[in-house]
Amino acid sequence: MVISNARSGINLPRVFLSVFIALLISIMVGPTVSAAADAGRQGFQTILVESLTALWTGQEFSPELKQRQETLKAMLASGAVPKSEMETMTEETISSILDRHKTSRYILKDFPTRASALFAPQMTWDEIKQIIWRAMTSPVKKEDPVLFKVGTLAPPGTPWLTVPETIAFPEIERLSEGRVLMKIYGGGVMGEDTDILRKMDMGQLDSCGCTSLGVLAASPDTSAFLVPGLFKNYEEVDYICEKFRKRLDEGFEKKGYILAALIDTGFFYMFSKNKITGLADLRKQKVLTWFGAMETALYKELSINPTPVAVPEIVSTLSTGLADTNLSPAGWMLGMQAYQYSKYFLKPALLYSPAAVIVSTKTKERLRKQINVSETYAHNVQELLVFEFNSIEPEWRRQIRAYEGKSLEAFESKCGIKVMTFSFEDQQAIEKAGESVQRQMAGKAFSADLIVDIKKALEEYRAKH
Repeated sequence: MVISNARSGINLPRVFLSVFIALLISIMVGPTVSAAADAGRQGFQTILVESLTALWTGQEFSPELKQRQETLKAMLASGAVPKSEMETMTEETISSILDRHKTSRYILKDFPTRASALFAPQMTWDEIKQIIWRAMTSPVKKEDPVLFKVGTLAPPGTPWLTVPETIAFPEIERLSEGRVLMKIYGGGVMGEDTDILRKMDMGQLDSCGCTSLGVLAASPDTSAFLVPGLFKNYEEVDYICEKFRKRLDEGFEKKGYILAALIDTGFFYMFSKNKITGLADLRKQKVLTWFGAMETALYKELSINPTPVAVPEIVSTLSTGLADTNLSPAGWMLGMQAYQYSKYFLKPALLYSPAAVIVSTKTKERLRKQINVSETYAHNVQELLVFEFNSIEPEWRRQIRAYEGKSLEAFESKCGIKVMTFSFEDQQAIEKAGESVQRQMAGKAFSADLIVDIKKALEEYRAKH
């Protein structure tokens, strides 16, 4: 018997049958759709793991992986995998990679570009970097943050300190959500660079912001950069630093250090309380020396008898009149207020010296013990920290060089310090002294092959510029 609703004209048995069939289909098809979605997500995760592992280890994507990455991008674009889910999977993948595969600062240099291309436009590099840091610092307890201690001779208020204090340190604290903190001891409160290096070797400090004094002690090969008259300008410095970066890194690693940032101490000028008209006058002055064998060798070639002084004592030595003439970078003279004991400075600069931020290789072991992770994991944490300092090098150099230029301008326009210039003959004598120092130091202070290769590279650069 068929029962109908007279008012609506609806055939009830047919309605019940339609509902029953729809319910049956949903029961039968539901698991299939769910299984397909799960399989899709599993495939997404597989592509993600392979892609991030290749990025982390510096491998090129295979043609097959590139093709499958298009599937990954399509799933992201369609919303099949929500952004929040993608971020979670990415963090889980990074966490597992940190414990199994080592990266390096050289690989990480290309990581932002490659990772951005993989995830664009769904994620920016800053978002990716935050995920990496969140995964990296997850074993660190907020109540027991990792503290990195840095010692340096750099004067407060100068770019050597203000750049890391305003850029690198806050960025590391932000990315780590306060789990990694940096503390800097500036102005020589930890002693000279050599004292800081010794404290690093003993595990009391993790890093040194080195002037030329520390750079030479930590990697003797870098003394090749101090050969008088080697560089004419900062463009040449940048070219050589980039070209020889790995060789310089190796020199630091032989001594147990990692080169985190290569910046400038700057070009060194001769400052004096007295007017010096030439080399004959210079030999009559009370000259001090502070940064080691290269400076001492140059003075010896020029028949100058200097007085050795520790860096923290330079200003007091000048203020008391125990010395009246010194060779220093302009930025340091301004930052330490040492310029007030000089009335003249010599142009052009006599030589250039790099500065560097170096990290003790022992820091990795301290990390491993504090946060209870594997050696591979601790290595990756260390390399990521080094990468952060690497990344601010261009801005760091820009600000240091701008500060040097302002210092020199201020000395003349505001401080009344007058520029001295030597005769052509005296300048030639200084140049010949520099060549003699190079011959003496090659094979001793630095590799003979290194200086030959640097000069050859400079010749090629100058021929094109």
